[in-house]
Amino acid sequence: MDTHAAGFAEVGLNRAKELKTRLAVAIFLALACFFIVGGYEPFVWLGVVVLGQVLDWFIFKPLRLNPEGAVSPRRKFACILIVTLNALVYTSVAAILWAEGGEAGRIFATLIICGALLHSTLHAARSTALLAASTVPMCLYLIGLPIASWLYFQMEPATSAVILIGSLVYLGHLAIIIRRSYEFTDQLVRANEEAQDQKNRAESASQTKSDFLATVTHEIRTPMNAVMASAILLRRTKLTKAQSEHVDMLNDAVDTLLALLNDVLDMSKIEAGKMTVERVDFPVIDELQAAVRIWDPRASDKNLHLRFEATPDFPSAIKGDPLRIRQILFNLISNAVKFTEAGSITVSARTAIDAKDRPAMVLEVADTGCGISPVTLSRLFAEFEQGNQMIARKKGGTGLGLAISRRLAELMDGTLDVRSVEGEGSVFTVTLPYELADSQGALDEDEDVDLDVRALRILVAEDHPTNQKIVSLFLSTMGWSLAMANDGVEALEMAALEEFDVILMDMQMPNMDGLEATRRLRATSGYTQHVPIIALTANAMDHHRAAFMEAGADAFVPKPLDPNVLIQTILTCAKASMADVTGSTTQTPEPTPAPSLSIPAWQLDQNLA
Repeated sequence: MDTHAAGFAEVGLNRAKELKTRLAVAIFLALACFFIVGGYEPFVWLGVVVLGQVLDWFIFKPLRLNPEGAVSPRRKFACILIVTLNALVYTSVAAILWAEGGEAGRIFATLIICGALLHSTLHAARSTALLAASTVPMCLYLIGLPIASWLYFQMEPATSAVILIGSLVYLGHLAIIIRRSYEFTDQLVRANEEAQDQKNRAESASQTKSDFLATVTHEIRTPMNAVMASAILLRRTKLTKAQSEHVDMLNDAVDTLLALLNDVLDMSKIEAGKMTVERVDFPVIDELQAAVRIWDPRASDKNLHLRFEATPDFPSAIKGDPLRIRQILFNLISNAVKFTEAGSITVSARTAIDAKDRPAMVLEVADTGCGISPVTLSRLFAEFEQGNQMIARKKGGTGLGLAISRRLAELMDGTLDVRSVEGEGSVFTVTLPYELADSQGALDEDEDVDLDVRALRILVAEDHPTNQKIVSLFLSTMGWSLAMANDGVEALEMAALEEFDVILMDMQMPNMDGLEATRRLRATSGYTQHVPIIALTANAMDHHRAAFMEAGADAFVPKPLDPNVLIQTILTCAKASMADVTGSTTQTPEPTPAPSLSIPAWQLDQNLA
C-alpha cells in the first residue's frame, strides 16, 4: 500500500475515534453560542454539524474496514470534499459569534478557530490533502473575519489590524509546527523502516545460524553415532588391558565431544529465548542420585570420595523439569570432579524457604578442590569464561557449563550461587522453588521386573548403512527381529504388507523423509494409526523434535544412540501401545493386562554383553 493511501486510511481511523469528542464539543459550542447570542441559529448549526459528521463516518468507513487496501480516486475526492465541508460548517459557529456576540463573541470565536486548527494539524498530519482540506477553511475564517469586520461592521481599523496580525503570527507558528511535525513523522517512518530492516536482518541471521547449527550438529552426530556405538560394543567384548584403556579413551573423547556439542546448542537456545522448562511429576531423589552415580566412576579413578546426602524432610517427588535439574547438578558435579585432585565431593539436598517465601529445594555441591580466586569469581558465570587460559588448556571445556546452569536455574525462577576459598574448595548452591507431585506414591515404581519380554517385530527406516548396522547390533541381542527400509517409501510399503510392533524412523532420507512417512502412516487406516513410531535422528534440536511429534511420533531418541535409552524407549512405547489395545478390546469379558515390557538399565547392559 502506498504512503498516500495509507495516510487517508490513518486519518479515517483517527476521525472515527474522535467522532464522539467532536460531537460533544459541538453540543458545548451550540449551548455557549445560544447563551451569548440567543436565537435558534446555534441549534440549526448543531443539526448541520451532526449531519456532516454522519456523512463523514460513512464516507471513511471502507478505509477503516480495509486500511491496507487501495483507495480509488473517487473515494479520495469524496473524503477531501466531506472534510472540507465539515471544516467550513464546524468553524462557521465562529462567524455567528463574531457577527452577533460582541467583543466577548469575537474573542471566543478566535479561540474556537485556533483550537480547531491545532486539532486538525494533529489528527490529519498523515495526509497532506486532508490536512489542507481541514485547515484551509479555518484559516480563511481566521483571516477573513477581522477583514470583514473592518470592511462591513465598521470595526476600528487598529483593532482589526491587531487581530489580523495576531492571527497571521499564530498561523506562522502553526506552519512551523506542521513542518516540524512532517519532519518528525518522516524521521519516525525512516527509523521504523530501519528498525524493521534491522529486525529482518537479525531474524535472517538467527535463522541462518539455526540452519548452520542444525546442519553441523547433524553432520557431527552421524559419524559420532558410529564412534560411540563401536566403543560401546567393543567394551562388551573380551579385551586385553591395553585395548580396554584404548576403548576408555575413546569413550571419554566421545563424551567430551557430545557434552561440548550439547553445551553450544543449549546456549544458542537460551540466547534465542527458545529454551523452555517442563512441569511434570517426577521422583526427584532418583534423578539426583542418578546424576551422582554417573560421576562416581570418574571420582573413584581420582581416589575422590563422592557422596550424596538428603535430609529426611526432602520430598521424594515434585513437579518440575527433571532433565534440566539433572543437567544443572551434572554440570556442578562435573566441575567438582574436574577441579578436585584430592579429598571429597559432597552433594547434599535439603528444603528451605526462598527469598519470595516459597518452599524451595536447596542443592549444594561442595568440594575440597583448588578453590576460586576473587577475580575469577566475578566472571565465573559469564559465557565462554574459565579461570584462565592455563585451566582451559589443562582441563578443557567451553566455559559454558556454569553459564548454562545459572540460566536454567533462573528459567525455573531459582538461583545458582557460589562461595569459595582459594586453595580450600568451593560450594555451589542451587535454590529452586518446588511444588509436591500430585501423588508421592504413584511415582514409586518397582523397576526390578521379570525379563519376560516377547519377541518384538521392529521396522527400521534408515538410509545410512552404518546406522542400520548399529541399530541391528543393539537390538538383535534382545531377541527381536528387524526389517530394514532404506527410505520413507520403502517404510510405507513394508508397513502395508506386515504388521510391526514398533517403527524406528530416521528424519533425513532420500525419496521420502521421515516426517512425511510418519504423517502418511498416521493417515492410513489400520494398525499404523496407533503403532509406536520412534524418531531416531541426528537432527536433535528442539524444532526437529517438535516437528516429529506434530507429525505423529510417540518418542524421540537423538543420535548418537545410547543402547539403554533406545531399548528402554522401545519397551515403554510398546508397553503403552499394548495397554491401549488391551483397554479398547471388548470381546473378552476379562481384559488381559499388557505384557510386562520394562527392564532396568543394569539388565539391559547384561543383555548387550
